[in-house]
Amino acid sequence: MTNTIASEATVEAAAEPGNRARPRAVGYFMDMPENYILNRLRIDARHVLTLADHERAIGHPGVKGRFRELFVNNLLVPWLPPAVGCGTGIIIDHEQNVVEAGQEDVVLFDALLGPQILASPHATDGVFLFDNALCRIEVKSILTQEHLKDFAKTSLAIANLKRAARGDDERSVFATLNLLLGFTSNVAEGREGDSLQNAMLEVGIDPLSGVVSGMCIADRGYWVLGEMHERGNMVRCWKRLIKSTDDDPLAYFVGFTSNSCFDQRAARQGLSPLGGGIGMYLDHPFEPA
Repeated sequence: MTNTIASEATVEAAAEPGNRARPRAVGYFMDMPENYILNRLRIDARHVLTLADHERAIGHPGVKGRFRELFVNNLLVPWLPPAVGCGTGIIIDHEQNVVEAGQEDVVLFDALLGPQILASPHATDGVFLFDNALCRIEVKSILTQEHLKDFAKTSLAIANLKRAARGDDERSVFATLNLLLGFTSNVAEGREGDSLQNAMLEVGIDPLSGVVSGMCIADRGYWVLGEMHERGNMVRCWKRLIKSTDDDPLAYFVGFTSNSCFDQRAARQGLSPLGGGIGMYLDHPFEPA
């Protein structure tokens, strides 16, 4: 399985000038506010960040898992495909290689691509097959430099897992997507993107390989591996969100995750659907990191 860039074409298409006009009332259609979808994501993000600040004030180690729950239940789940579930635990491939995701990690799995082996019928922790694990999101209440290196190590281990052989199947699918989310951070401000890339290099990851796809520090910014135009060509590079509000990093992170899950579950089933994730309805304000 190759580590390719998660789909951004749909996000870019939404940024075309012809797609950005404010909807007008026609017949029975209601006039909608400008940036309705983005503003909805911003409001949800602001609510999650406010709750996170409240939980952080407790300062007890036992509340760390609540940050994952805040993100999943209040912000992420509504924008995922219906068949995609959220859990935490172990990812295993068909050769019985195992990678343990941390207690604070979120594993997004597609129940239609393979069974999930949960601790009990109503539990969210268990064992997830590599073939149906679409994405792993490592969630930290306060992201540190050491967390960056640990995240890179786990991401590399997951990238080395192997999906079940399917003959000469050449469908364009990526391995389990590795994303990092910190609600805040003590990494040097202004050096977050460089710090992540340096952590990758330390453990032997080419930052442009696709082993790691993105990082969001909710109160600072969002960095994503993608493509940008350079002298008439599309060049793979790390990009930084040009944010308009403090809620944008988390809002766009959710849009990217939503797009990636819709695109890849379709690719793994050999489908070419017309629709996609909520990121299709956002603009594309990024600059080279």
